[in-house]
Amino acid sequence: MDSAPHCSALKRLAFALSIVYRLYRRDWTSDDVWTMLGSLAEPSGLPFPNPLAPSTITKLSHIYRAGNGGVCGVVLGESGARAACGSRFGCAFCCVSGDRDKSMEFMVQEEEYVHLKPLNEFRNYLLAVQWDMSRRELVGRTLSDAGYTRIQADTYAFSERVTMLRMLLSIDANERDRAEVHSGELASGRIPDTEQNRELCDPQFEFVTPQQLVAIDFFLSMHHYAPHAFPALAVWHDVNVLGRRYAVPHVEPRPKPEIVLHGWYPVGQYDRDAPAIGLRDFDAEQWNRYLHPERPSRYARTTGGEQTVYFEEASQFEVDAQAACEFVTCSYDTAFMLETQNREAIESARFWLNEGIVKLPVGMAQRYQDMAKRGQYFSRLAQRLNLTPQELDAHLVSNCISDGEHQARIRRNAPQLDLFAIAA
Repeated sequence: MDSAPHCSALKRLAFALSIVYRLYRRDWTSDDVWTMLGSLAEPSGLPFPNPLAPSTITKLSHIYRAGNGGVCGVVLGESGARAACGSRFGCAFCCVSGDRDKSMEFMVQEEEYVHLKPLNEFRNYLLAVQWDMSRRELVGRTLSDAGYTRIQADTYAFSERVTMLRMLLSIDANERDRAEVHSGELASGRIPDTEQNRELCDPQFEFVTPQQLVAIDFFLSMHHYAPHAFPALAVWHDVNVLGRRYAVPHVEPRPKPEIVLHGWYPVGQYDRDAPAIGLRDFDAEQWNRYLHPERPSRYARTTGGEQTVYFEEASQFEVDAQAACEFVTCSYDTAFMLETQNREAIESARFWLNEGIVKLPVGMAQRYQDMAKRGQYFSRLAQRLNLTPQELDAHLVSNCISDGEHQARIRRNAPQLDLFAIAA
């Protein structure tokens, strides 16, 4: 097991950490957990096969020691101390742990873990921008009974999502570059041939896989500020093909503000001023009979009866990992990227569905159709009014009605009760 590939070592470490977590939740004290791991580190006296390699447990203890500045680490064996000494490990980007991830800060000071520094920088960035309302979306995600949508800071805006994607893709690319340089130094003898150095010849993480990139692209392409088709893949091409890198900036945190409700903007059923068809694809309806003759239909309908592009369903939102990898790394070249720069953004969402690379949750197609119509509606509204994204935001704020007026319109539109029917 000690000579297994690095990915297997990571899996063994994850397994060890899961044991710590699960046993701790079963009312075990930290001392109980580390006593058990200490026993596994000395398997000669075990009455059962050891599920973990002793080297895995040793590495786990080293990680906890590094997370506490290299002092007060876990010492394995009957006579050793068995306490994590304040070290905390979990999601690399977890913001629940407070203003600082002290364990990560300690770790990245050691040469063995210095490559993790960008992860801590990205976590701190997330924490710093969470209350910056200028980075938030104004368009609401639901329709009221009167045909209005809420204008209020909500999820992260399109520009901020793209900014974060650039950073994460750059972090992944820089880690691959680091591993390649490290491998060359090991091969040339400039660094000693140790187990640790052999492990560091491989990238230690990848936060945006091709599968995840396609999922991101599917959602971004339905956004009203997406400038063209395949917006996320264009970012991937920028980083991985053109070689641009985007560092994580230092941002001063902002205090939590009051979330202001600007009002309600009229959209009807996303058909008031800029009618939208969402995921319907007229070209696919014409060509699918030839491109995919095995399909029972060249188009599909949602549970609400709306016609859309062909789609397949799964138990949950699903992306075909192999097909996504093949498309991103083989099909999406510079020529493809340039050709799709002039295509409407939502075309890539339709493409992923029509090719079966993205599958929708069973019975949820209408929800995704509504999402697509919302994005397409505001995209067409901006085109009709000839507005930039910033100008459209200003237009929505200045042309919405107050919450009180909106409630009054809902009451006026409510069906009148038939008093005679009630009396009967």
